[in-house]
Amino acid sequence: MEQIRVLLIEDNPADARFIKELLAKEKNITFEVAWEENLSKGVKHLAAGGIDVILLDLMLPDSRGFDTFSNTQAQAPQIPIVIMTGLDDENLAIRAVRKGAEDYLVKWQMDSALLVHAIRYSIARRLGEEKRFTIQKLKEFDGKEGRPAYVAFKGRVYDISNSVLWKNGIHRGTHLAGNDLTGSMVNAPHSEDILLKFHVTGVLGREKSFMEKLFLKIEGLHPHPILVHFSIAYAIAVSLLSLLYFYIGRRSFETGSYYMLVFGFLAAPVAALSGLFTWRVSYEGEMTGIIVRKIIFTAMLLVIITTCFVWRTLNPDILIAATGLSYIYLMLIWSLVPVVTILGYYGGKIVFD
Repeated sequence: MEQIRVLLIEDNPADARFIKELLAKEKNITFEVAWEENLSKGVKHLAAGGIDVILLDLMLPDSRGFDTFSNTQAQAPQIPIVIMTGLDDENLAIRAVRKGAEDYLVKWQMDSALLVHAIRYSIARRLGEEKRFTIQKLKEFDGKEGRPAYVAFKGRVYDISNSVLWKNGIHRGTHLAGNDLTGSMVNAPHSEDILLKFHVTGVLGREKSFMEKLFLKIEGLHPHPILVHFSIAYAIAVSLLSLLYFYIGRRSFETGSYYMLVFGFLAAPVAALSGLFTWRVSYEGEMTGIIVRKIIFTAMLLVIITTCFVWRTLNPDILIAATGLSYIYLMLIWSLVPVVTILGYYGGKIVFD
């Protein structure tokens, strides 16, 4: 029976017990689980060796956030790490995966099969990081004439060589080894869970298209962090100049505020589009809580700045008239400051947390 040695670094006893119970349900693999409640103890355990995979909570008593992952990875770069996360820090987990973690799982949303699959897949990827198969390469593993039999499903390549159901690389006279079965398994009488008992030997990839390579190069120039600062600066300048006009009464401040409003009106949609571009290219369209909040406040910024621009353009004396509507306009202008501040805060959390 396959044996996997797991180091679980988790400070919550209830969560640790839950994870142990999930692993104990697996009948085909024996999991030896060592539990440590903080990072310093976990690091000491890693130094002793004998660990196949690390299940890591990012929020520990002696380490919090992305530093937990980076410190663990620095101590054991050769051991695969699966992040155990709550909904509140899912964005942190995604960042860790992009920096070298093999996978992440949201606590209380996983079951035994999902956890076991993530562990086996992470080990297989780390043991065979070069094992990236193209469709053409996969065809070489057709199970005929003594060759290994591999099949792909949802981007993962499974070794089904020892299965009695795949004689000479053929299953039920229909399915052939050396192929991607993602489409054909939709109509199969069994679920995809049947593949859990087979080893993951690699991942199925493809050559990036010209446009994908171009987008990655553009994203490498960091267009969103550059462009978003213009929107933030213009929004603050509009509010500041309006405030100066309100207290000092010099018309030049109101005129300057309008010019900043024009620039902000032009810059905000460009910054928003660059944010969507970065989200699609760098984060693969992953929708997390913090991304949703950024989208909501970006929409608020666009609505407020567009409303103020149109209002001031159609009524150049809206602020000078000092009527009730003037104060409503002024409050809209001043609301830009908290909106762009919150956007800047969430942007910082995505990058630095």
